[in-house]
Amino acid sequence: MDFKELEQKVINFRDERNWKQFHHIKDLLLGLNIEVGELQELFLWKSNEELAEIDNEKIKDELADIAIFLIYISKHYNIDLTEVIAAKLDKNGTKYPVEKSRNSNKKYTEL
Repeated sequence: MDFKELEQKVINFRDERNWKQFHHIKDLLLGLNIEVGELQELFLWKSNEELAEIDNEKIKDELADIAIFLIYISKHYNIDLTEVIAAKLDKNGTKYPVEKSRNSNKKYTEL
């Protein structure tokens, strides 16, 4: 399944349940933040050994929830996620050229 098909599947799921009426941008942004928090919670207060034991299925579920909210938000603003991600990678490529940023964790203003 390509990304466009996946986006449509997410939107169809929402629309079949008539949930768009609840998807005010404020609520979508809060929902996104909550899902990110749920992902973070899986890692909170864990030792390196405990981190290695986190259930991968739980990580997958939270990542999926985050992606679904991103799709809802992008559709709200009529933004093509694949286009803006590609454009952002181009911008970051200019800010972080390989020859300056490889093996460096410095911000582009410090390279």
